[in-house]
Amino acid sequence: MINLFSTLVEFSAPSFPLDELADQIAAPGYAHFPNIMPASAIVELIDILEEKEAADALHLAGVGQGAALDRKPEIRSDSIFWLEDVDPSPAVIHWLSAMRQIREHLRRSLFLPLESYEGHLARYPVGGFYKPHLDQHQACPTRQITIIAYLNTDWQPGDGGELRLYTSPEQGIQGPHIDFAPTAGTIIAFRSADFWHEVLPAKVPRLSLTGWLRGREIDPTKV
Repeated sequence: MINLFSTLVEFSAPSFPLDELADQIAAPGYAHFPNIMPASAIVELIDILEEKEAADALHLAGVGQGAALDRKPEIRSDSIFWLEDVDPSPAVIHWLSAMRQIREHLRRSLFLPLESYEGHLARYPVGGFYKPHLDQHQACPTRQITIIAYLNTDWQPGDGGELRLYTSPEQGIQGPHIDFAPTAGTIIAFRSADFWHEVLPAKVPRLSLTGWLRGREIDPTKV
């Protein structure tokens, strides 16, 4: 097990259950860990998000990647800030370190071809949403595992913004689903290619850290 944010001296972080994560990613393919993040780490990540918003450093998220990136407010309405390895914030450094450890554990335990991690902080405004979608698709073929952490310290039932996860890869959005409350400290992980999901309309601002463990990048000149 790893100790998320354990090098921050002002609090003692709980251990993250790596073996349980691997077991649940193997079957049924998704995992839910409520209250797994320490409060101080949540506060630090919220502060970063608020600083970026105040500095006008958040950008409207789009659909697709690279030259195919297109902002479609009818599909999603969040604003994001991508995490970077050079970010001096201790919370970002420790989060990226934890993702590297999770990646290596899943590589060894499930033999997944995981090579890297990418992630961003996201803010959904009042009324914000993200229509049903898959995280691994033609524009993002290397995404293998989605990992979402929630930062909403005051979330109450009725505030909206739940993650709706469609639990049948075969039936997709026509099949059963589970709604997960975006409460602070919760982490959800699932296979990016298998599970359709959406963000239900938020009635209050909704904060999260969303990222992906990625496979090897494909060189289009060698396909």
